[in-house]
Amino acid sequence: MKKIIENKSLCKILVIALVLVPFIMIFAFWMQRSFKKQERIEYSIEKFSKVEDAVYFFGNQQKYILLNKQSDLHLGGGHYLFTTERKVMVKKNGVDLTDEKRIPKSDYWKLRLYDYSADDLVATEVNLNKVVSDYQSNFYPTNFQIYTYRTSPKNTVEIEVKNDKGIVKTFLFNIDTGKVEGDKARRPETYDDIPDFYDTTLANYSKDKGYLVDDRISINSDIQAEGKIIDTNINLFKDYPEIEEKLKDGWILYPQVQYVSPKEWFNKVLYWMAPKGEEKLTIYGIDRKGHALDTPISTYEEYQAWIKQQKEEFQAVLQEIQTERSN
Repeated sequence: MKKIIENKSLCKILVIALVLVPFIMIFAFWMQRSFKKQERIEYSIEKFSKVEDAVYFFGNQQKYILLNKQSDLHLGGGHYLFTTERKVMVKKNGVDLTDEKRIPKSDYWKLRLYDYSADDLVATEVNLNKVVSDYQSNFYPTNFQIYTYRTSPKNTVEIEVKNDKGIVKTFLFNIDTGKVEGDKARRPETYDDIPDFYDTTLANYSKDKGYLVDDRISINSDIQAEGKIIDTNINLFKDYPEIEEKLKDGWILYPQVQYVSPKEWFNKVLYWMAPKGEEKLTIYGIDRKGHALDTPISTYEEYQAWIKQQKEEFQAVLQEIQTERSN
C-alpha cells in the first residue's frame, strides 16, 4: 500500500515537472533575450578618408582651397587638412554616451594630418590615445582642435581630455615636435578672423543667387532642392571656370588664412560675387531691426567700423536688460 502511494506521488511530481518544463524554458529564453537586449552596445566607427580627389587648390600662389564636403577629409586650423580613424562606444543599454560628461575612452583614435602649405600633401599621423596616456595615463581624449599660431610660429593640436573622475583639461600637442607641451593655460594669438559678412546685405543677395557666403563660399542647397537655377554669371567663374562644376557638386571654397588677410578676403568676395565684368558688388549694412543703410560699405575699414558699431549696440542692449532685471 505504501509503495503504491509513493508511486502515485512520484507520478504527480513527474506530471508537474513535465507541465513546468515548457514554462521554465520560455522563462529562461525570455531572460536570455532581455539580458542580451540590456547589454546591446552601439559603436561609431570612422575610417581614414583618401585625400586624392577630395581637395583642389587654385588662385595666385594656391591661396584658395576647394574641399569635397562629401568626403571625410576636413579643414583644420592653420594649414592642415585632417581625417580620423576611430572606434568609440556611443550607446549602451539605450543610454546615449555622446554627451561630454558620459563619453567613454575610444577603443582607438588616430588623427592623420596633411600639411597643404608644402608642395606635396605631407601626412603626419597622431595616435591621440597614446599621446594623452603617455603624458598622463589616467586621462583620455574626448575632442580636439587644430591651430597654427603666427606670433611664435607653432602648429598645435589642442586635445580636450578627461578622466574617470570627470576632471576635464586641455593638453597642447606640438605637431612639429610630436610632444605634449603641457596643459593649455590660455590661447595664444592666432590668425585674424576672416570676415563673415553678417549684418550686411551680402548674405541675402548671395543666397538668392544660389550661394552661401561668409568665411567660405558654397552652394545654397535649398536652391538646388527647389529646382531653381544657380546664377553662374559671377566673376568667380569668369576667372576660374574650372571650379564651377565642383562648387555645384557640393565642394566648399576656403581661403588659406595664413596667406589671405581679412582685408583681401573682403575685397575678393565683393569682386567674385559681382556679375561678370563688374568691378565689385555693392553691399549695405543691416541694423538690428533688419533695415539696410542708405550708404554702401565700400571698404574693409568701413565694414570693420560697422561690425564694431553693431557689437557695441548689442552689448548696450544686454547691459540695459541686465540693469532692468536687477532693479
